[in-house]
Amino acid sequence: MKKVNFIFEDIGNRVNFESCNDVNTSGIRRFWVSPLLNAAAVYHSFYPKDNHTQFYNIHDDLTSVENYIICSAVNHSPDDWTGYDPKVKSLFSFLNEKYLTDLKNGIALLMLDSSFEGYQTKWLFDWFHTECKNYEISPKQIIYVTGNMVVDDIYQDWCNNNNITEKMKVIGYSHFELDVAMTTKGKIREYKPLPSFEDNVVYKLENPSKIKTYACQNKRIRYQRIWFYKYLHDSGLLDRGIVSMNNFPIYDYEWEGAYMTGHEAKNLNDTLPKLIYDKRNDELDDNYYIRRFNDQVCLDTYLTVISEAQCGDSDETMFISEKTFKVIACSHPFIVMGNKNTMSKLREMGYKTFNGLIDEEYDHLSTHERMQHIIKSINNVDKMENKLDWYLSAKEVVKYNHDVLIGKLDKTPVAFQEVLDYYKEMFPLNNEIYIPKLI
Repeated sequence: MKKVNFIFEDIGNRVNFESCNDVNTSGIRRFWVSPLLNAAAVYHSFYPKDNHTQFYNIHDDLTSVENYIICSAVNHSPDDWTGYDPKVKSLFSFLNEKYLTDLKNGIALLMLDSSFEGYQTKWLFDWFHTECKNYEISPKQIIYVTGNMVVDDIYQDWCNNNNITEKMKVIGYSHFELDVAMTTKGKIREYKPLPSFEDNVVYKLENPSKIKTYACQNKRIRYQRIWFYKYLHDSGLLDRGIVSMNNFPIYDYEWEGAYMTGHEAKNLNDTLPKLIYDKRNDELDDNYYIRRFNDQVCLDTYLTVISEAQCGDSDETMFISEKTFKVIACSHPFIVMGNKNTMSKLREMGYKTFNGLIDEEYDHLSTHERMQHIIKSINNVDKMENKLDWYLSAKEVVKYNHDVLIGKLDKTPVAFQEVLDYYKEMFPLNNEIYIPKLI
């Protein structure tokens, strides 16, 4: 098979959109290197025989390059990178003349990678299709990679509702899975591995008085975290777990059909902040907390309630961040307080979940019902007389998930394989043999 070609304006950094100097409020450039492409490059460095990609500089002699992909990360929310908000120009306006011409002529693909985020902004697909029309580019030339793991369904519904037949390629990709797997494997190579399941058991046997039922860590204030803290508080479970929560603004809250008065918010704030090991979690740079593993918290608890970045049904997304995969790496049973059907998606990704050990009925419920059912699931574990026996019964699932996570490093990233397959679908004559997949 011939190579899949990628062209860059700055091949050293694998960057395009060099003419755009926009920097987001966090200091991150609006456009940068694709996380998915980086993950594939790391994999190919270990398995070069599987590498079917070729990188070119736009200043190279490209006469022999028939088709190619223009690749770039897009950072922050769509408000920051699209150009829908007039505070910035449309990203299409930064395409150089060659890129724009070749996209119009159908011999190039534009791959925009937003996998660091899972935003599903309501106007996003309309904006994409409108800009494609304005710039005379077929939507089929666009590959949109996002941390929203249900983007296929959301986009298909939008296309059905708007009678769209000429579609973009949308790919849901949980970049943090491979990122955490790589860090975990690095720790093993450095002889500084995270605690194994057996390490967890030994620690719990030796320190029975220290072990709490669950952990629930919350750093950045989000609506679902305020509400879940309220449910923990009202249930009397706060003292049964290791919980972190920072103070939040005091006013009336309305979210996902539920209402909280300012008086209730004040009463909750009177119990805050909740610190773990007497240490604040908002004093250092965000990257420190993103990369930190909370292995001691896992040792000191039987169960982790993962407070994901998004949870509301109205968000129309499913974002699975590093928070989930770090718990898997630490060999711990878990509940995900995140988007509906997250546990089902994890099973689809190859993991096992804990139904039978944990009441996972919550996974299919609406936002507030889901959080309240999670409270019930925590309470079920808390009431068990012998929690260590319960923990031991999770051994097969915990160890299986850890192996699956590390094993992801031995395969081409699934999302990148989707990119390669789409390239072959769009440019079949650019390959010696192309056999369409049977679905």
